[in-house]
Amino acid sequence: MNEQLSLRRYRRDCLIGALGGLLMLAGDLCLSVIPASAGDSGLFLREAYLGGGYEPWRLPLLLVTGLIGMALGFFTVRASYLQIRPQYRKMRLAVLIGGVIYLASAGAIHALIGSLADWTSTLGPALGREQASALVMGQYARIMPALLPGYAGMLLLIFGSAFAVLTKKTILPRRMLAFHLIVVELVLLLIPDVRQALGARVSTWDFVLSQGSGNAALAIWMLANAIWAGRQIKREEN
Repeated sequence: MNEQLSLRRYRRDCLIGALGGLLMLAGDLCLSVIPASAGDSGLFLREAYLGGGYEPWRLPLLLVTGLIGMALGFFTVRASYLQIRPQYRKMRLAVLIGGVIYLASAGAIHALIGSLADWTSTLGPALGREQASALVMGQYARIMPALLPGYAGMLLLIFGSAFAVLTKKTILPRRMLAFHLIVVELVLLLIPDVRQALGARVSTWDFVLSQGSGNAALAIWMLANAIWAGRQIKREEN
């Protein structure tokens, strides 16, 4: 009975974590769903932005979904912590530390990129492409070093979780690694590269897949965990 109750809480955490990932993905889509051009590069140096095409409603929507998504990210971190067996305390601690850094910084990174896209769209028509690009990239270069610890926390959470699954230190079977966010994210990131290697033109979908890969992979990983937990609960009941 106690195990069943634990699985129910774990499934609930995973479902809420998946919702958080989807909300963060909505913010990614605010950035990426915009007409693509051959000269586009990076997260916000895109011709549509420089021409004023980043509509005013995009930034507020990105911020709202991002803030709610990061709040729900607490359940993702807790699920990642709980899936590791209690006897592996160091592994649990590493994932927890990475998760706390992730929660403290990912929202700021999300808001920064959205704000820079908004500034690009505001400054582009007023100052011209070259000057607007220089100003925005200069701001990006000044701020990003302070946010690098956030990326370190994300990597610790992601790779720590993947290593725990791979080495059977979790409640999950090793085959669940196929749905792990690092695997799904790599697949999504490779699709644009494969398309372009085959001669396809740069499209909006390339930016959607590359910019939204992390949060889409997170949502898929949490949903896969919730489905697994649901099946385990049914087995316990039978």
